Amino acid sequence: MLKSERQDRIIELLGSGSVASVRDMAERLGVSEMTVRRDFEELAERGIIERVYGGARLYRPPAPGGTQVEREFSHVEKARLHEGEKRDIARRAAALVSEGDTIFLGAGTTVEQMVPYLPVERLRIVTNSLALFLQLEPRGAQELCLVGGTYRARTSAFAGPMAEDAVASLGIGKTFIGANGVADGSIFTSNMEEGRFQRLVYSKASERYLLADSSKIGRRDLCGFFDLANIDALFCDAGLSDGDRTDLERYTRVEL
Repeated sequence: MLKSERQDRIIELLGSGSVASVRDMAERLGVSEMTVRRDFEELAERGIIERVYGGARLYRPPAPGGTQVEREFSHVEKARLHEGEKRDIARRAAALVSEGDTIFLGAGTTVEQMVPYLPVERLRIVTNSLALFLQLEPRGAQELCLVGGTYRARTSAFAGPMAEDAVASLGIGKTFIGANGVADGSIFTSNMEEGRFQRLVYSKASERYLLADSSKIGRRDLCGFFDLANIDALFCDAGLSDGDRTDLERYTRVEL
């Protein structure tokens, strides 16, 4: 059974409104519990189902103004979702970076995918992401600055007043940041301290870019940290609907 067929079947089985456990769904579909967990996570990220303890159920009808993100996914969970789309988005965004640039790379599994496509030499990189730093450090040729502060293991990132002080005096050329949601002309994240830090970094940058796969469009989260109209471009994937693209282009350039 193809993944798309399996996920359609999951949605069908949850159609009665009842909660299904991972184990029960695995038995019904004849697949491993790990496969079901991954399907649940992806469908929840897309706003189709919601996770509950030990299982899942269909998502409640969305409220006007965009679907609310129910919970903050961990860094590990996010890394498994939409890998191909994220890789393509990251490759196209990295093409904007030239040798000699000073860039900021925000925390997030889409931005992390930029690393293999970046110039190797004569590049100054600032980041608050420990995961990104650990990928970049072995390359050795670029000038690398890790911003410290309060560490959030859930996103593998530093934020808070110390992090804000560290970037307050910096001059940044190009900034690349991810998001948990994009709706009604605003960019959303799950944590207020991270949102405040990302707002500051955007404000310091000469060029501002947002990386968000199509599952994030129409989604809202706790903290709206920046206006879409004030970024230079949104990098998304071919899964973006024509209607969503038209709506987004009211605010900024959309790169597919």
